[in-house]
Amino acid sequence: MSLPVACPVRSRLAVLASGFLLAMLVGWPAAPAQAAVRNAEDLMIVDCLLPGQIRKLGRQATYLSARRPVRTTQADCEIRGGEYVAYDRANYQTALKVWLEGAMSGSAEAQNNVGEIYAKGLGTAPDYGMAFQWFRKAADQGYGRAKINLGYLYEQGLGVERDQAAALNLYREASGIEDELMYASVVQVEIRARDEKITGLETQVAQGEAESAALREQVRKLQAELGQRRAELQKARGELADTQRRLAEARQQQDDDLTRLLENQLLAQQEQINAQQTQLASLERQAGAGGALLAGSPRLEILDPVFVATRGRNTAVYRGGPGTRKIVGRVNAPQLVREVTVNGQAAPLGANGAFSAEIEVPAGGAQVQVAAVDTGGTRAQIEFTLLPQAGAGGATASAAPAPQPAGGLPRGVKLGRYHAVVFGNNSYRDGGYPTLKSAANDANAVAELLRSRYGYETTVVLNGNRLEMLSALNDMREKLKPEDNLLIYYAGHGEIGADGQGYWVPTDGASGNPKSWISNAAISDVLNTIEARHVLVVADSCYSGTMTRASVPTFTAATMPPEKWAQWVKAMADGRSRTALTSGGVMPVPDAGSGQHSYFARAFLNVLRDNNRLLEGQRLFQEVATSLALGSMDSPLAQMPEYAPIRYAGHESGEFFFLPRGAGASTGP
Repeated sequence: MSLPVACPVRSRLAVLASGFLLAMLVGWPAAPAQAAVRNAEDLMIVDCLLPGQIRKLGRQATYLSARRPVRTTQADCEIRGGEYVAYDRANYQTALKVWLEGAMSGSAEAQNNVGEIYAKGLGTAPDYGMAFQWFRKAADQGYGRAKINLGYLYEQGLGVERDQAAALNLYREASGIEDELMYASVVQVEIRARDEKITGLETQVAQGEAESAALREQVRKLQAELGQRRAELQKARGELADTQRRLAEARQQQDDDLTRLLENQLLAQQEQINAQQTQLASLERQAGAGGALLAGSPRLEILDPVFVATRGRNTAVYRGGPGTRKIVGRVNAPQLVREVTVNGQAAPLGANGAFSAEIEVPAGGAQVQVAAVDTGGTRAQIEFTLLPQAGAGGATASAAPAPQPAGGLPRGVKLGRYHAVVFGNNSYRDGGYPTLKSAANDANAVAELLRSRYGYETTVVLNGNRLEMLSALNDMREKLKPEDNLLIYYAGHGEIGADGQGYWVPTDGASGNPKSWISNAAISDVLNTIEARHVLVVADSCYSGTMTRASVPTFTAATMPPEKWAQWVKAMADGRSRTALTSGGVMPVPDAGSGQHSYFARAFLNVLRDNNRLLEGQRLFQEVATSLALGSMDSPLAQMPEYAPIRYAGHESGEFFFLPRGAGASTGP
């Protein structure tokens, strides 16, 4: 049974005959011809079955090999005579037809792809049990992507009992490094204490159930109000579009009185929509805070300095000498927290959940206690030792380990060429999307900095429509080689669909029509087919298609000798990575607030401008998060950037690196 095709239907016999004739006349082509692109859908990635190849056995026997499954664009599949199902009509049954035969015959790549098909769902609910079975088969063959996927299932408890240790072991195996390796983890502190006395436990459980029921009802009401507000916003956007149409007609008719009336009406409607969007964001924060409490206690995270692994109490090391040192942290649901203290002193808590305090650190280190008290009065805390480390600020503490080299690229490590595609969408054709002020400025500034300071070959797409944005990504798919690196930066409107999927909105995107947007799933599919070894997506918008930060291998260079640092950099440079740095998870993010740039863009630019050494993606995230927390303390919207591998984009291990011009090579081995 053949697959449904989006190209003109040709029988399999005709395909074989034409392929045989072509092979006899000119030989089988080494590479397909350039695919003609008619619309944006032609650039969407599909599961494609290519015709078999004509092969000869000796002088007499000629035979046709089995059909070959690949992931490529619709246009490329069509021009190569392949069979596929159009992107927007694909489901797990049609995708399985492409890969299941190879999976059954033992191909680790096909087995992993089958696992991803079950995990995605593709038109039906995900089947994590089946996904687990196929990921396990591929992982047992040593396939790195499958180990990452399998680890994620263990970490989240999807299709298998949750097992954090098994997850971390799989992440370590996929990275190829077993010694001196740490994985990023959020320091979580439960606001409600867990050490209640046994005698009062039943009463507390009953009280907790009553509080949970009340909170669920509160969240239900908030969600209902949220739905109503969204409907009102959609209606207001429709009225705005109607006013814009009438205004255009009045201008054409040169009716000055009606034009002035409609212009005033248009201004009032735009102000109403802005107010509705602010109210909507507030309701989303409240609903999110309620959901966070239902799911568990809020998280308290120390952003700066960074914790390192020790065999005693928690330890944080910073580059510098004794003296005053600032500590920066955040809570993910500030509405639930009444007070945060650092060593007994109250730390101001910003609207975005960030807090900071200054600590006097002697040469031998300082003991730090960070405590949080929730609205119910219960208290929890974390304690750690803050140690100075060698650097520009002063001497090294006697107990501190040797620092890493000066910060250049370890000898023998090659990072390859760097490319960037930078999108900045300010002006939208649909009246439902207000014009942005800073997206184009952000894009131009980021592109110029990457080009001038880091040597990137940059492509800038301003106010790009859907075809232009997908074409820019497809150019990278066709152009880049395995030794290349690619950074994709997006600034513009983002949407979250009814299915929880994140979207980027091109300038021709229509409000309420996800088919006119670009989904994160589509972007992930493109990234999966790009040959570049390292790809980083930086999205000043939502990007929900990521895994957890725990699956990113990290290395604390300040606490390890140069040879260990060099080994880690080499392993990460050799591994294939697909990671995303986002400005705010799935919550709305402010357009402006830091001069001509958004809060996130300003933090991102500042970190890259100030950097003068080899910078890995994990440390970029930490420094951006710290800068953003301090720079947006008074922002009406809480921003909590995220950094994690992108699911189903081909992430195996590895890390994205930035190396400014002139940093040079280190003196390490």
